[in-house]
Amino acid sequence: MQKLYTKHYQTKILNTKKFTLKTLSGNIQKYIGFKINDLLNLKFYQKNPNIIDFTHKGYTYINIKNIPESTLQSI
Repeated sequence: MQKLYTKHYQTKILNTKKFTLKTLSGNIQKYIGFKINDLLNLKFYQKNPNIIDFTHKGYTYINIKNIPESTLQSI
C-alpha cells in the first residue's frame, strides 16, 4: 500500500544568527543574519531588497534598525 504524504505543514522557524559590532568610536551596531532562502520569503525584504549589509558563512546580515518591529518580535 502506498504511503500518503502531505505537505500542509511548514515550520515558521527562521534560522538566524545575531552579531554585535562595536566600532572604535564606541558605537554599537547590531545585526541579524538570515539564511538567504528564509530571507526571500520575508515581506520586508521583498519591499526593499537593498537593505543587505554583508554576508558571511551562508548568512545574510541586516542591521537591526532596518528590520520592522513585527518581524523582530517573531524572531
